[in-house]
Amino acid sequence: MGRVLNRFTGDFINLDSSLAGKFSRFAGAITQTIGIMVAAIFVSPFILICAVVLLLGCMYFGKTFLAAARTVKRLESTNKSPVISYFAASSNGLSTIRAFAKTSDFKNRMFTLIDGYAACTWHTSLLQNWLRIRIAATTSLFAGTVATFVIKKRGIDASLAGFALSFALNFGSKVKEVINVSTLLELDMNATERVFEYRDLKIEDQGGDEVRATWPEVGKVEVMGLELGYAEDLPAILKGLTFTAEGNLGIGVIVRTGAGKDHITVQTRPRNHFTLLQYAALTISGKSTLSLALFRFLAARKGSIKIDGVEVSTIKLYDLRKRLAIIPQDPVLFSGTIRSNLDPFSEFSDYQLREALMRVHLLPTATHTPKPQLQNVSSSSSSTAINTSSTTENKTRFLSLSSPIASSGSNLSHGQRQLLCLARAILSRPKVLILDEATSAVDMATDLLIQRSIREEFANTTLLVIAHRLSTVADFDKILVMSEGREKEFGTPRELLEKEGEEAIFRGMVEMSGEKEESEKMCWSIVISP
Repeated sequence: MGRVLNRFTGDFINLDSSLAGKFSRFAGAITQTIGIMVAAIFVSPFILICAVVLLLGCMYFGKTFLAAARTVKRLESTNKSPVISYFAASSNGLSTIRAFAKTSDFKNRMFTLIDGYAACTWHTSLLQNWLRIRIAATTSLFAGTVATFVIKKRGIDASLAGFALSFALNFGSKVKEVINVSTLLELDMNATERVFEYRDLKIEDQGGDEVRATWPEVGKVEVMGLELGYAEDLPAILKGLTFTAEGNLGIGVIVRTGAGKDHITVQTRPRNHFTLLQYAALTISGKSTLSLALFRFLAARKGSIKIDGVEVSTIKLYDLRKRLAIIPQDPVLFSGTIRSNLDPFSEFSDYQLREALMRVHLLPTATHTPKPQLQNVSSSSSSTAINTSSTTENKTRFLSLSSPIASSGSNLSHGQRQLLCLARAILSRPKVLILDEATSAVDMATDLLIQRSIREEFANTTLLVIAHRLSTVADFDKILVMSEGREKEFGTPRELLEKEGEEAIFRGMVEMSGEKEESEKMCWSIVISP
C-alpha cells in the first residue's frame, strides 16, 4: 500500500510540477551556454578551446555523480514507501495502539523507518555537494585561465578584455547550472519510470461468455489434465492434475511432505522481469496453486477446469469470482467497519449480518437458535467452553456493526479475521467454497470453531479444503493427495487408509503425524453420503 501511495503522491507531483520546471531551466541554461560559446569565437579561439575542455571535465563529473546518485535515489524512493504505509496504518489504529500502551513501540519502529529514509536523503545531499565542489573548482580554474590569457596578451582592447572576463565568469555559472539541472532531471526521471511500470501492467482479461444467473447450481468441480506455472518460461507447478469433486461434498486437499513448495530459484530472476501478479505468486506454496487456478489468477497451459459443466476460462472474470468464495490463510480485510467488510455492496440487512456473526461465534448465541452438535470435531463440553470464552472475548467488539476495522484488520486477532471472512462466506452462500490453509495459523480453539461453523453452515456446498492439519479433513467425504503437481491418491479416507505398500501415501502421512489416533478415529467413523 505504501508503494502505491508513494507513486500516486510523490511520483505524480514530480511529473506534474517538478519535471516541467526543470526541463524549462535546462532548456534556458543550454541555450545561453551555446550563445556564449558562439560569442567566444569573436574574442579568441583559445577561449573556445578552454570552454570545450571545461565542458568535457564537467560532463565527466556529472557522469560519475549519476552512477552513484541513481542507485541512492532509488533507495530513497524504496525507503519512503514503508514510512508512508506505516504512518497511514498507525493513524488508522491510533486508538488501539494507545489502548494497549504500545505507543513507544510504534514510535521506535517509525524512527527506524525514518532513519533509513533519512540516510538515503543524506547521501543524496552529500553526492550533490560532491558535484558542486568539483564543478565550482573547474569553472574557477577556467575563469583564472581566461584572466591569465587577457593579462598576458598585449594589445588587447580594454572593452574586449572586459567582455572576455565577463564571458568566463558567466560561462562557468551556466555550465554549472546545465550539469546540475541535467543530473537532477535524470534522477527525477525515476518517477516517470515507476509510473510507467504501473501504466504498462498487464490487465487481466475481463471478457468472456455470459453465464446463467443460477450458476453454479450443484457445485460439481471437474479438473481435467490441468497444467500451469507462474510464468511462461518457468517450470509447470501442476502437471496434468485430474480429479472430479461431486456437488455438495467435502474434498480435503493435502500435499505429501517435501512436495508442497514450488522449487523455483527466485533469487536468480530480476524482480521486474515478472508482472506484479507473477512475482507475488512466486512466494506462494504449491498447495495454493489449485486455488489460484480456480479463480483464474493463473492461466492454464493445458487442460481445463469445469464447474457444473462450464469451463471457467470461457466466462467473465467478474462472474467467476463473484459466484465462488475463498477463505485464504491470510484473510483480506479493508479499512472501514465490520459492516463494510461483511457486506461491501450493501446487499444484506443488519439482522442478516448479525446472524452471520452469531453463526461463527463472534456474537453471543443466547438469542440464537441452537444448532446440532458437531460430530468428530470436539466433545460437547469442549465446544461449550470454547463458545463461552469466544463470546466473552468478542462480544464487546462485534456488538456494533459500525465498529472500526483497521487496515488489513490489524486491530483484530488472526482468528477473528478468519471468522469474519467465514461470516462473509456464509452471507454469500456460495456453491463452491475454497479454504486455502485457513486454519494453519490459528490456535486449536479457533480451529475447532471454524470447523464447526463450516460443517454446520456449508452442508449444501462443495468444499475444497487445502489442509495443514490432517485432522482438519480426516472426516471429509474424499481426500485428494498431491505430490509434485500430480494426483497421487483420490478417494474416501477409509479407502486410502486401507491401502498398503509404497503407494499408501495418505496412510503413511497419518502414521507419521502427531494426530494419528485422532485422524484414524475420524476416518473410520465417517459415513459417506450416497
